[in-house]
Amino acid sequence: MLSDLSLTGLYSENVDIKPLQFYCFWSAFKLFNSMLNTNSDTLRRVVQADLNLQLRSSACWTAQLLIALQGLRGWEFYVRAVQTGRAIPMQEFTADLKHRMRGVWRDAELVDPNTHNNKLATFYSWFATPFSRNERMPINVPRYLHLDLTKHVMRNITRFRLPHTLKVEAAAWLEDGSCVCDQCPGEDEHVQNKVHALLFCQDLRVCELRKHFSFLFTPFFEDFLAAQPFSLQQVNNQLVHDFLSQQNNRLFFFFLSL
Repeated sequence: MLSDLSLTGLYSENVDIKPLQFYCFWSAFKLFNSMLNTNSDTLRRVVQADLNLQLRSSACWTAQLLIALQGLRGWEFYVRAVQTGRAIPMQEFTADLKHRMRGVWRDAELVDPNTHNNKLATFYSWFATPFSRNERMPINVPRYLHLDLTKHVMRNITRFRLPHTLKVEAAAWLEDGSCVCDQCPGEDEHVQNKVHALLFCQDLRVCELRKHFSFLFTPFFEDFLAAQPFSLQQVNNQLVHDFLSQQNNRLFFFFLSL
């Protein structure tokens, strides 16, 4: 079971299970180090037999671990350590593993969500909590996860941050789906994405909602007025990110009402 996991789970590119991959991979090598230092003669012989078997079979546990090491910066060092039965330095290994897991976000950083319908780029540009430059530091989680919010509010915040039922999302799984906002009055066609819903949509209900939460918008958008509770100018990704990262808990209730 563990050998299958190292292939299908630990080296997968599915972003949704990246945290699971990290902890499973880390735990597997923590277990490997523990087995090397065991007091049990029987367990040591089993480990040595598996190390010898990896040269002839790709189905053994050691071979599966070696495959899962691919993509790490220090993979050659780790491979030699495993093949020779030496313990893996966990501090360096953890930093390398974090670096590999973050690779998908480094790629997303190069994509503009305003010109590409890319979910990773959208999340990274507008919602992501910045990584620490020190890869040995623990990963920070979004601030709202530390607040005493109800499950209903928490769920709606998460839904808005992640894949949503807006037109730009629905068009990806609906046959002949349209990305155009169906709430804006007039004949102009606008893509209904998260930023459109937050700032540009001229639907009466959404405009009234922005008026009610105007104190959230005025510090960031100069053209925001009570008589015109929507933006007419394009905004850059950094401004959107700053707006969504503001330290005002009422922002979460705006998401809930939206």
